[in-house]
Amino acid sequence: MKLHRTVAYLDERPYTLITLRPSTTTRFAVNHFHDCWHVLSDQAGARLFARLLWGLAYDRHENTLVVIDRRFLDPTPFEAEPSLPIVLFATERTPFGGRAARGLRRLLPALGPPDGTVRWQTHGLTTALADRATWQREHPEPPWDWERERRHKRKPYHAVHDGLLVLPGTTGALLRDAVSIASLAVSVEAPMAYEYLHHYEFQVFHDYRRRVSAARTARREIQALPVPPDRGTGPGPHEGDLIRRHIWVRGTEIRERRMRGRRVRRRPALYQTRSINEIERSGASSFERLANIPADE
Repeated sequence: MKLHRTVAYLDERPYTLITLRPSTTTRFAVNHFHDCWHVLSDQAGARLFARLLWGLAYDRHENTLVVIDRRFLDPTPFEAEPSLPIVLFATERTPFGGRAARGLRRLLPALGPPDGTVRWQTHGLTTALADRATWQREHPEPPWDWERERRHKRKPYHAVHDGLLVLPGTTGALLRDAVSIASLAVSVEAPMAYEYLHHYEFQVFHDYRRRVSAARTARREIQALPVPPDRGTGPGPHEGDLIRRHIWVRGTEIRERRMRGRRVRRRPALYQTRSINEIERSGASSFERLANIPADE
């Protein structure tokens, strides 16, 4: 696998940035939900991400960062919100603090032509996947120190540095995560799979691109309503942010109708009100209203 290599000075030291080539068609998304950061993609994205982790674990160069920048990021497939750039590195060989993160964040929008191309070596990953159980027995995870985890648990916001989702790992952790992510499989019968890792969750959707497209359409429709919604009302996830909640619901409705082979010709009755505030004044939740929409609308 060929990747681009760029040398950049961050925090007064040289770093090697490994980035995807422009011809790469795989996309990722990042969102924060249930107090956890999620990296989202399809099955091809899971395999590519696993290869990035596996090659990074065996790379012996110091100060090496694998960066998935906005060129390869979709908005989230739920609310179509922008995704954060992803930074991966091996903790034994690469320090990466706040000053380096700020420098990288400023650099990414203006990242120029690469300084070269590298062949990313992932020898052994296919063999590990062919007999995952044996590989995991030979590479066991260290004993879990629950008391230490309780005292020093890495909070979700600790993974974000200056607008970057920073996912470090030891060599062993990178290898284990690569095998776990590459093993994720989805199909029409099982459209979603996920792997909960130490600092984040990797989630795979069979219809990932359809979800992103539906979320984009839903966000345009909801934000086009003339009166902005009231904020800060209602318990539970997204109940306190009506824009996000109704984008999620409308996106689900669009995606389900597209899966049935129907074009979404017009908004359902739920979203034909004069303003989004009238939805809340109707006396029924958005989910209840969606459930009562006739199938022929």
